[in-house]
Amino acid sequence: HRKTSLLPPYWLAVSSPPLPSPSNGRPTEMAPAARLRLLASCRLFSALIGTVPRCRRGLRGLSTLSSTLGSGAGEDEIERIRREFEDAKRNYLSIPAAIKDMPKMDPQGIYVNKNVKLDDLQVYGFDYDYTLSHYSDHLQCLIYDLAKKHLVNELKYPESCLQYDYDSSFPVRGLYYDKLKGCLLKLDFFGSIEPDGCFFGRRKLSSTEIKELYGTRHIGRDQARQLVGLMDVFCFSEACLIADIVQHFVDAKLEFDAPYVYEDVNQAIQHVHRSGLVHRKVLSEPQKFLLKNSQVFRFLKTLREKGKKLFLLTNSPFYFVDGGMSYLLEDQHFDGNSWRELFDVVIAQANKPSFYNSDHPFRVYDTEKDTLAFTAVDKFLPNEVYYHGCLKSFLQITKWRGPEVIYFGDHLFSDLRGPSKAGWRTAAVIRELEG
Repeated sequence: HRKTSLLPPYWLAVSSPPLPSPSNGRPTEMAPAARLRLLASCRLFSALIGTVPRCRRGLRGLSTLSSTLGSGAGEDEIERIRREFEDAKRNYLSIPAAIKDMPKMDPQGIYVNKNVKLDDLQVYGFDYDYTLSHYSDHLQCLIYDLAKKHLVNELKYPESCLQYDYDSSFPVRGLYYDKLKGCLLKLDFFGSIEPDGCFFGRRKLSSTEIKELYGTRHIGRDQARQLVGLMDVFCFSEACLIADIVQHFVDAKLEFDAPYVYEDVNQAIQHVHRSGLVHRKVLSEPQKFLLKNSQVFRFLKTLREKGKKLFLLTNSPFYFVDGGMSYLLEDQHFDGNSWRELFDVVIAQANKPSFYNSDHPFRVYDTEKDTLAFTAVDKFLPNEVYYHGCLKSFLQITKWRGPEVIYFGDHLFSDLRGPSKAGWRTAAVIRELEG
């Protein structure tokens, strides 16, 4: 079953067809002991079925079981199996009411895939965007609109492209754009296109169309080379804009080359970030774009009180981080004159993920003059801000060992893959789970 079905392992036994005979390949009559084992599985399945989501295919499986076991069996046994089936069916159809009474998972809980002993963690590192700070949907609309205008004003796209607006219901995290075919894809863990996960523009392609286009749902190694990942939350506006531009060309019956669409949209997105347009707009109206959360400050303060070391490692420029943190913590009361006193080390414009494997040196950033010093950095001083750098130098200066460090981020590749390879513990902040 697909992931919408959470059937217990007994389902494999319950829905299994008769085994072929080794001699002639025909289905063999099931031995009495085997029938009893399957009946026991069926009864156990009936008992557990109230906790399983509805799946019509499951009813067909039970029906197959009834007819399979009934062949060659006595009338009493057939009737008994039918009763088992009807009981299971009644329980199955009453699942929605049962689910209402089931305990819900905590959407703000902490989930681990490897044991972590908190006593061993002495150093806590944090990304800034979508980790310490979180944004409203207005940010995606802003990025979308600025990039859209750049396409029209600078790259001479049709002015009719300005009619589109950001649609928060369309993009999700973890999409891929096929630069050759122009499709947005959502792949599963095994690298296959999900049933509802292929869009050309804003139109969802059917299974038949996917097969005609790709031959199979699985994306092979050669095909994967033409895919571009749109992995973090900042990519939502990019994915939506790509789809809208493709759809516009399709509706207008204009010929276009899919790689050009991606290159142009990506260039526009990069421009609005690197030019500072987004940063300046956010800082001019922080109450519109930034979401305050007092628990962030309490968490950081608790860590400091427990004697833990804290560092901030972000790709954003310092002035943007400083303005955002000052706004987010303006209602909090703590000893000191600046939020920077919560951290032992503050590193901005770190250029992750290259930070983890490059040899780029650290530079001291002068927050008053907006300049970088030319002296070598061989130690991190309190209240200083550092730019660039690399993991190798970071570990040499701090002497922090991998297993005692945990780093929090939102991007699985840029934020967490590099630290994991360095032996750090990692934690992903995934706001979608709270929805």
